[in-house]
Amino acid sequence: MASPPWLRNLSAAFKAHRLGRTGWYLEVNRERLRVVSTELPPRPGDEPDQPHKRRAFTLQAAPGPATSAAALSEACGIFDAVMAGSWTWPDSDATPPTDDPEHLQPAHLERLARQLESKLVGEQTTARTWERSWAPFLRRLVKGAVERRWGDDAALLGAYLRHWEANTRHRQLAHDRARRLWKEAGWPWPEDVAPLRGNGKAAADPRGVRSFTDAETELLRARIVASARLTAADLVAWDCLIVFGLRPQELIGLALKASPSGAPLAVVSRLKRSSKGTTRPRHVPAVPPAAWPADCFRLLARWRTHGLPDWSQSAYSPGSHMSQQLRRLQMPSGLTSYGLRHAFALRLGLDLGLHVRESAELMGHSPQVHLAAYGRRLDGPSLQRKVQQLVAGRGGQ
Repeated sequence: MASPPWLRNLSAAFKAHRLGRTGWYLEVNRERLRVVSTELPPRPGDEPDQPHKRRAFTLQAAPGPATSAAALSEACGIFDAVMAGSWTWPDSDATPPTDDPEHLQPAHLERLARQLESKLVGEQTTARTWERSWAPFLRRLVKGAVERRWGDDAALLGAYLRHWEANTRHRQLAHDRARRLWKEAGWPWPEDVAPLRGNGKAAADPRGVRSFTDAETELLRARIVASARLTAADLVAWDCLIVFGLRPQELIGLALKASPSGAPLAVVSRLKRSSKGTTRPRHVPAVPPAAWPADCFRLLARWRTHGLPDWSQSAYSPGSHMSQQLRRLQMPSGLTSYGLRHAFALRLGLDLGLHVRESAELMGHSPQVHLAAYGRRLDGPSLQRKVQQLVAGRGGQ
């Protein structure tokens, strides 16, 4: 695999410092940057007959464009010391990092967090992802270190993890973020902390996904209509999620038209990219709750008159905006804008009886994703009916 541009530039600058002297390299190995050369002196304990063995020394600077200057300075310092004959391998019996007087100090943890941020942002994640799914956990860890003086790592980490409910996704993320920080510092991870991570599946709702009921959908529409802050265009956006089962992000670029029967038809052009692939544009017919009229309360006419709200086209995350609206409308806890998509999926399977492949096609994801999300709710009723019929048939034999 080709080296990233920052590593090629760093290697060129290192070569210029060496005045073209060959036999020295910079490489990334297991998320660490290291200097490699046959001119590095033998390590203590190396065989004496291997003076020109290729050896590697791991730098303190993290790999990435933000730390290239520090890495170059460190690599050049090693090269100069080796050429002068004064460089030696660090003493492996030196005081371990956990005895560092700064160990577990809030300021030190903050520096480590900034160091980790410079390594990850731009290389493995975006700045926005860092702020949403990394920074809050690390800030909580630093806050815990401020509250008192901790005797050991396990005590601090245990108190930190218990801030979140057991067997939740948030506690799992908190555990993984802290462990990544400990790896950055080179500190051993206390094994006693591992059981606190828990299993997110153990806390899963036995009913499956939390979807809107028909009554909750009607309550939502009534509160939107009565709201002084929300507009007719806002109601159009919410109705589109209800009857087409859209992701909030798919409101961007959404167009509506009439189907041959005259019912609304959504033309979804927004693509979703993930590690599992990219969705393609699709046409989705309206599937409203059973009590709704076929025209979905004149949805197509309202869309032509009012359009979609500006925030649905310009917001980085329409879903976050809609979650704020749900809170302002004081809807029951646990409901999110995705709950309307879940309700749409259940209508397709339970009310219309569509096959999993057909439902997945309309929703813009794979059958595997559909089964993972909705299989428990879709299979349960039919499985119960099948068992009851088999038991009844057995009794008549």
